[in-house]
Amino acid sequence: MISSYKKLTGRYLKANKKRTILTLIGIILSVALISSIGLFIKGVQAAEVERAIKTYGAFHLAYENVDEELLSKVINNPKVARYGLYSQGELIEIEKDYNAQEISATGKALELLPYRIKEGKMPDNEGEVALEKWALDYLYKGKKIGDKLQFNDKEYKLTGILENSLSNQYDNLIVYLTKNESISKDNSVLLVEISSKTNMKKALSDLKALSKAENISENSSLLSRLGVYDDGSAIEGVLKILIIIISIVVVATVAVIYNSFQISVVERIKEFGLLRAVGTTPRQIRSIVLREATILACIGIPIGLMFGIVAIWGITVAFKLIGGEDLILTKFVVDPLVMVISAMVGLISIYLSALLPSIFAGRISPLAAISSRTAITKEKIRRRKHRLAQKIFGYEGALAAKNIKRNKKRYRITVFSIVISVVLFVTFKSFMDMAFNVTGTANASRDIHFSIYRDYDKQDIEIDEDLINSIKKLSYVDKVYKKYMLYNFDVAISKESKIKELEDVDYLYKSLTVNGEEKTLLMADMDIYDSTALEEAKKYVEAGSIDMEKLDSGEGVIVIKKNNVYNNKTKKVYVGPVANLKVGDEIEVQAIYDENIGKEFGEGKVKKVKVLAILSDDPLDFYGFSGLKLIGTENGAKNILEEDKINSRALDIKLKDVKDEETAKEKFEDLISSNPDLKLINEIDQNRNEKSSMLMIEILIYGFVIVIALISCVNIINTLTTNILLRKREFASLKSIGLSQKGLRKMIVLEGLLYGIVGSIYGSIAGTGLSYLMYNAFDGIREFKWPVPWNAILIATVAALVIGYIAVLSPLSRIKKENLIEAIREE
Repeated sequence: MISSYKKLTGRYLKANKKRTILTLIGIILSVALISSIGLFIKGVQAAEVERAIKTYGAFHLAYENVDEELLSKVINNPKVARYGLYSQGELIEIEKDYNAQEISATGKALELLPYRIKEGKMPDNEGEVALEKWALDYLYKGKKIGDKLQFNDKEYKLTGILENSLSNQYDNLIVYLTKNESISKDNSVLLVEISSKTNMKKALSDLKALSKAENISENSSLLSRLGVYDDGSAIEGVLKILIIIISIVVVATVAVIYNSFQISVVERIKEFGLLRAVGTTPRQIRSIVLREATILACIGIPIGLMFGIVAIWGITVAFKLIGGEDLILTKFVVDPLVMVISAMVGLISIYLSALLPSIFAGRISPLAAISSRTAITKEKIRRRKHRLAQKIFGYEGALAAKNIKRNKKRYRITVFSIVISVVLFVTFKSFMDMAFNVTGTANASRDIHFSIYRDYDKQDIEIDEDLINSIKKLSYVDKVYKKYMLYNFDVAISKESKIKELEDVDYLYKSLTVNGEEKTLLMADMDIYDSTALEEAKKYVEAGSIDMEKLDSGEGVIVIKKNNVYNNKTKKVYVGPVANLKVGDEIEVQAIYDENIGKEFGEGKVKKVKVLAILSDDPLDFYGFSGLKLIGTENGAKNILEEDKINSRALDIKLKDVKDEETAKEKFEDLISSNPDLKLINEIDQNRNEKSSMLMIEILIYGFVIVIALISCVNIINTLTTNILLRKREFASLKSIGLSQKGLRKMIVLEGLLYGIVGSIYGSIAGTGLSYLMYNAFDGIREFKWPVPWNAILIATVAALVIGYIAVLSPLSRIKKENLIEAIREE
C-alpha cells in the first residue's frame, strides 16, 4: 500500500531498472568527465611547475652585484621562503676542446639550482662534489660514489651523479658542483624563492624594487607556469579551448539527462493522467519528476566524482609507468574546489534537464492522457507520399519516413539526441587532430640512443665508412642513419603556390621575374637522407612515391609538407605548408653555396627539379629555417650542387634494446678513440623523456575521445530503445492488420537509420561550427590552416547509423515475444 504519492518515484525507478541504469550511466560519465577535466588541469599545472623547477630551478629571482644591504633586506623579508648564494668559477681547459667549471653553492642554493641527482646525493660539505654521468665516465672512468677525485689541485669525495645535460655535452663543458657555506658576496649570485603564502605578483614587484633592473633576472619559465605573468593570447587561447570543451560536455550532460526524463514522462502519460484524475495537483506531479532527478543526482554525482578521481589516478599511474618518476605530465591532485564545482554543475544540469519534462507532466490533461490521445498526431491534408523512400525501401520505407515525423516532440527529442552525440564526437575529434598538429608526434629521431658527431670546425673530415660498417655489424645495433649538413637554396615557385595565411610574413616570400614569367622566391633547406632514412620516410608519404633512381640523378626531390614559421607581426608560430606544391610540379633551385653566396637568383647556377613525393611530417628531426623543406640523396645533392664529394657530419644510432646501453657506449667509445675529432653523445634520457611526453599526450586525448564516444553511444541507445518500447501498441496494431515480423523489423531499422542520417547532418553542421570556434582558440597559440573535419564527420555518421541499427535489435526481440491481443488492449 502506498501512503504517499512521493513513494511512486522509488517504485518507478525500481520497476524500470534498465532505464534507471542507462540514465545513471549518462550522469556518472558526464560528471566523471567534468571532474576529471578539472582535476587534470590542476594536475597538469602542478606537474608543469615541478618540471620547470627541475629544468630551470626553484628560485623566482636572481640578484647579481650583491651587497650587504641587499642581502640584509632579502634575508629579513617575510615574503622570502628560501635564499642562497652560488658562484661560477673560471673555465679551465683540461684537455683539447674540453673545459671544466666549478659551481659552488650554499646548501639552500643547491636546492634552488636546476641540477638533478641521478644517483647518490648532493654534496653536504666543502670536500664533496657531484658530476654529470658522461663527465664522470670521460674523466674518471671506473670511479664510483664514495671515491676520491682530483680537480684544480684539490681532492673531492664523489657523493652524487647528476643527470646528463645535452647542452654541456655539445659544449664539452664539465661541471663540478660543490657546496660552500662561506661564499663571498662578491662575484656571486643571490637566488630567492618567494613564499607561496604571499601574493606572488605583489611580492615579485616589491623584491624587484630592492635592486637595479640590470642586476635582476627572473625565472620566467617557472613564474609563467605559476600564473604570475599575463601571457596574453596564448593563455586566452588555452582558456577558450577549455571553456568550449567544458561547455560542450555540460550541454551534452543536460541533453542526455533531459532525453531520459522526457521519454520517461511520455512513457507514463497515462499514469500521470490517472493520478490527475484522482486529485493529484500539477505541482505534485512536477515534484514526482523532480524527486526522481534528486534520487538519481544523489546516486550518480558521488559515483561520477569517484570515477573522475579514479580516472585521474589511473592516468597518473599509467604516466608513471610510461615515463618513470622523473617525467610526469600530470600529478594526482584532488582539489576540493574542483570537486564542489563539478558536483554543482552536475546537479544544476540534472535539475535543468528535469525541469521541462516536469512542467510538461504537470500540464497533462487527465482525460486526454487516459484515452491515449496525447500520443496521436493527425497529419495535415497536404501530406507527403514519400515516394522516394517507398521506391528504394518498399512500403516499409514509406511507413518509416512517415512515422519519424508523426510525433513532432518524439522526433525532435530523438534527432536532438543524435545531434548532440555527433557534435560531441566531431568537436572532440577535431580537438584531438588540432592538438596533435600543434604539439607534433614522435618521429624516428625519438628512437635514437647514441649520436657520433664530428667537430663542426672540421668540415673536410668524412666519417669513415669502415667505422659505419663496424657499428652496423654489432649484434645490439638496430639502425644507423648517416647525417649530413643542411644545404640552403633559393627556390622559385609559381606565384599561385603562395600560402594565403603567410603572405604577411615579410621575410618569407619575394616576387621576381624569371624568363619573363612572374615567380615567387623563398628560401629552402635540403636534408640528405641515406637508404635507411628513406625507408623511414616511406611511412610519411602523402602523395607520389620515393624513386631512388630519380633522387640519385638529381632530377627530383621530396618535399616535407609541415613547416614551422614564426610570424613577427602576429608573434605566433604558423604550423603547416609554406607552398602549395603537388607531385610533378617543377621548381627552380639555386644553391646558396660557395661561389653562389651573395648572388641574386638567376646569377648563379639554377637547376630545375621535380617534386617526386610529398611527406606529411618530418621522418627525422629537421633543423632548417622557416623555408621550404626538401629531402635528397647524397648522389642527388652532388648532381644538384655539382660537387664531387659531400661529407657526412654525424651518425645516429638506434639499439635493438636499450638495456645494452653500457655495452654499446663502451664499444662506440673504443671505435672512435683513434679519431679525436669525433665525439659520442648519449641521447637516451633526452629522447625517452620527449617520446614519453608525446605518448602521454596521445593517451590522454584518446582517453577523452573514448569517454565522449561512450556518452554519445549511451545517449543514442537510450533514446532509440525507449522510442521503440513506447510504441508497442502501435506495432502490435500494424502486425494485426498483416505486417509481417520481417516487415516490422525492416520498418523499425529504417526508422533508426533515418534518425541517424538526419541527426548526423545537423550534428555535422553544428560540430563543424564548433570545430572552427576551437580552431580560432588554437590560433591564439599557433597559426595553422583550419582542417575541415571530414574524417570526424564520416566516422560519426557511420557510427550513428551502426549504433542506431544495434540499438533497435534488443527492443525488437522484446516486441516479437509480446502477445498481440495483450499489446493492443494495453491501457
